[in-house]
Amino acid sequence: MRKIEIGMKIYDNDWFLKYDLSYKEAARCLRDWGVTFVLAQSRFLPMPDSAVKSEVPPELADLYATYDDRKFRDALAKEGIEYWAAVCMFFDPKALDADPSLRPVGSDGRPMGKIDWYVGISPSMEGFVSNKTAAIERAVRELEPDGVFLSFTRWPGFWELWMPHHTRQDFPEYSYDLHTMDRFVRETGVNVPTRDPADAASWIEAHAREAWTSWKCQVVVNVIRQAKDTCRKTKSDIQIMLNTLPFRARDFDGAQEKVFGQRIEVLADVVDAFEVMTYHQILKRPTSWLPKIGEEVKNRSGRRTVCTLQARPLYLNGIYARDNRSPTLSVEEFAEAVSAAEQSSVDGIVVFVWSDLLEEVLKQNDTRRVDAIRAVAERRRAQPI
Repeated sequence: MRKIEIGMKIYDNDWFLKYDLSYKEAARCLRDWGVTFVLAQSRFLPMPDSAVKSEVPPELADLYATYDDRKFRDALAKEGIEYWAAVCMFFDPKALDADPSLRPVGSDGRPMGKIDWYVGISPSMEGFVSNKTAAIERAVRELEPDGVFLSFTRWPGFWELWMPHHTRQDFPEYSYDLHTMDRFVRETGVNVPTRDPADAASWIEAHAREAWTSWKCQVVVNVIRQAKDTCRKTKSDIQIMLNTLPFRARDFDGAQEKVFGQRIEVLADVVDAFEVMTYHQILKRPTSWLPKIGEEVKNRSGRRTVCTLQARPLYLNGIYARDNRSPTLSVEEFAEAVSAAEQSSVDGIVVFVWSDLLEEVLKQNDTRRVDAIRAVAERRRAQPI
C-alpha cells in the first residue's frame, strides 16, 4: 500500500530564535508530528522575506550567529527525516538591486516593478544562473543534504494573483529584455523583426508563440540540469525537487508553460520530485481542487509528487483586499485538505510553514492541526510493509 509522506517547509528561524528549541528538540518535535522530510532555508542559501518573514532581524543577529545549519541537518538525520536544502532561484531582490540589468521586461513594454514583496529575475541570465549554481554547490558540500529544493525556478510572474476569473492576457508576460530576446533569436533562429519589448511580444504572440514557449521551457530545464550536474560532482546521489505552479495544463490558456516556462513532461527529465503549491485559500479554490492538481502533475511527470497545504490564510489586505479571499482557514478546512490529499494518488503533503504550527502548539496550546497530520502518520505506520 502507498505510504504517504509528510513534509514541512521551514522558511524562517523561529524554532531557534523565538522558541529556543535545541537541534535535538526541534528534530524530535518534527518526528513526533510524523514529518518525514523538510524543505529548509539555511545561512548558505538565505531566503529573502516573502509571505514569510525569513530574514533575521538585527536585534537577533548575535543569537543567529550561534546557529549551525549542519547541526540541525544532522539532528534531523538521526530521527530519519530527509533534509532538502531550499533555494530561491529567481527571486533575489538584493541581486537585482546590485545589477539592475537583471530586471525583467514585460509584454506591456515596462520593466517589472515590485508586486508587494515579489520581483523576479529571468532564467535567461546566464551569469546570474552560474553564481546561484555555485552557491547551491557550496551548500551541498557543507550540508550534504538529501536533496535540493528549487523554489522560484520559473519565468517571472506573481501567480498568486491569478484568480479563477482571470485570463492569461490580464497579466504581463516576462521577459522581453534585450539580452533575452537576442538569446532567443540566436538559439532558435526565429528572426524577430524588432527589439521594442511590447512590439516584440505582439509579434511573437502572432508568429512564433510555440517556438517562444518551447524555448522558455527548455531554458528552465537547462537551468535545473546545470544545477543538478554541478551538485552531483560534490554529492553523486543528490536529488532535485521543483517548486511547481498549481495550474493545470489548460488553465489560463496554458499559462504554466507559456508564461512561467514549466512544462511538466520535459521537466521530468531533470526533476526527481515535484512539490505543487496547492494553496487553495490563496487561489480561492475548494479543498477538492487540491489533489486534482497534484494528480495531474504526477500523471504527466511519472515522478514523486507532493502537495503543499496552508496552515493559515494569507493575502488578505493591501493589494489583495479586492480579491476577497477567505479571511479564515479553520481547523476543519485544514483537515479536509489533508484528507483530500491523503485519499488521492499523490505521494505526500507539505505544510506551509512550520512556524505557523509552532505558534499554535507552543503559544496557543492548540494541537488540532498537528493532530490532523499526525493521524496521517499513524495510519502510514499502521500499513503493512
